[in-house]
Amino acid sequence: MHKVKQRMNLREMLTRLHRIAKWTFILVNLIGYWGLLPWLLGVAATKIDRVLKLPLLPVGAGLGIGCLSLAIGVGASLWIAVALYLRGGGFPIALLPPSRLVREGPYCLSRHPLYLSFTLYLSGWAMIARSIGFLAVVVPGFALVWSLYALLHEERVLLRRFGEEYDAYRKVTPFFFRLGRARSGPGVLFCMIYLLAKPLIWLFFPTEVNGQEHLGKTGPAVVIANHACYLDPVFLTASSNRYIRFLTTAEMMRTPLGRWLFTRFGAIPIHRYASDPGAVRKLLSALKQGEIVGIFQEGERSWDGDPLPVSGTVKKFLTKLDVPIFPVRIEGSYAIYPRWAKFPLPGPIKVRFFAPINPPFSLQGITSALKLIAVRSDGKTLLPRSPAGIERLLWACPSCHSIGTIFTRGRTVHCKNCHASWTIDRRLRTRGTDGKSIPIADLATPLKEERIFQGQEILTSHGHVELLQGGEVLQRIASGEARYEDETLYVGEFSLVLENIRSLTIEGNNRLDIGLGKGRRLRLRFKSDSPLKWQRFLQMKLGINA
Repeated sequence: MHKVKQRMNLREMLTRLHRIAKWTFILVNLIGYWGLLPWLLGVAATKIDRVLKLPLLPVGAGLGIGCLSLAIGVGASLWIAVALYLRGGGFPIALLPPSRLVREGPYCLSRHPLYLSFTLYLSGWAMIARSIGFLAVVVPGFALVWSLYALLHEERVLLRRFGEEYDAYRKVTPFFFRLGRARSGPGVLFCMIYLLAKPLIWLFFPTEVNGQEHLGKTGPAVVIANHACYLDPVFLTASSNRYIRFLTTAEMMRTPLGRWLFTRFGAIPIHRYASDPGAVRKLLSALKQGEIVGIFQEGERSWDGDPLPVSGTVKKFLTKLDVPIFPVRIEGSYAIYPRWAKFPLPGPIKVRFFAPINPPFSLQGITSALKLIAVRSDGKTLLPRSPAGIERLLWACPSCHSIGTIFTRGRTVHCKNCHASWTIDRRLRTRGTDGKSIPIADLATPLKEERIFQGQEILTSHGHVELLQGGEVLQRIASGEARYEDETLYVGEFSLVLENIRSLTIEGNNRLDIGLGKGRRLRLRFKSDSPLKWQRFLQMKLGINA
């Protein structure tokens, strides 16, 4: 046993040393390529200016155009480097090359985009230095040198490494550049946000990653994961170091800003309230292009941290895929940002990648994979969490079962009816007046029982409610107090008989969508009431599932 521990410690030490050596090598390359080389070229340019007695460029033009050129060059280089890392699993460094040929993003516009962006970077320094020799002699000379190097050496190396794949790629992609829109792959916005956000993620949400090597460096593949928090896609992308295109509800793209943002993140929208073959085609097309697609098979975030059931339709769809499926378990995200809360808090996260299951798939195999990740996602925050908003989860008192009597004051949850009270700690465990400490999911368990509504035929809203109607675009048709009675929904002066209801789905933490079929729906938008309460009441009265 002692020898086994020694071997494990030695392996961990070697892994840590390898990681330190790799990042030291990368840092040295960055300093040499982006710092030392421009400085040496600048020194050479100064001598050329002196020998040829060349005048200096105007100050205004030099600084203005130079700073712009420098910024574009650096921004483009960062986009290229991140795209190469996420898509190819490597770096633009000879000893750490990508294991996959990258043809997407900047690499569909040029076979050598990094050289071009570096040339633009040098031009920026030349303008800032106001050196005509730098701009007219050194930069063109450097461009000629890298062009010859790329043609006579680098392209031959790539051809040997990737064979026919690279030969086909260079036939359709120009050596220098073409104007156009980069197809697929991580875009500029995604790469910039990735670079800025990843250090913040590891700072505020220290992440322990296990099994990341299972994911591999190339696609196509599908990642399935449990879902308890809005930030789960962020944690998954940061821990996998891969560009993952997530299947997301079309609701996230309802506004122009949401549509613009999520499109650039590579999201694949799917509509909840009607069959959506278009979304399936986009998903299959992404896989065909070698992408990794992320699916949160539960379809929505958990309210209490417990895993949600996976529909038979989703399981059947997964069995029909012909690419590897990677189960991923995310732990700790529920405490970070529970569905009922208003904002996230910093805290540790655990992400575990399991070994893939490979096609052909059986329903039993898919079910077994789902069991690996169907765990309670609780966790712990670094700061205490305010219970404000928990009324949306605890819509009835867990003690006396009276509806609408829960309220919060400070860091305590109270019941107006029986005067029971609970405090919540950083692990989202509740402690009642009896001194017992239990997870919040266990406290909310009695509210899942139908007996809470036993004998109740009428449900009235607490606070103002808006009623909207439509398909992809919704229009407000009524507002005021909401009431359900005798299969009829009343909102203000408006009434509607609820019949042929297909689904009851909660969007966010304050909206309940009532699916009417053929893409039509009603939406109840609550100002202070719980959509979870209304969902469970209507499920019972209308005899349908969520």
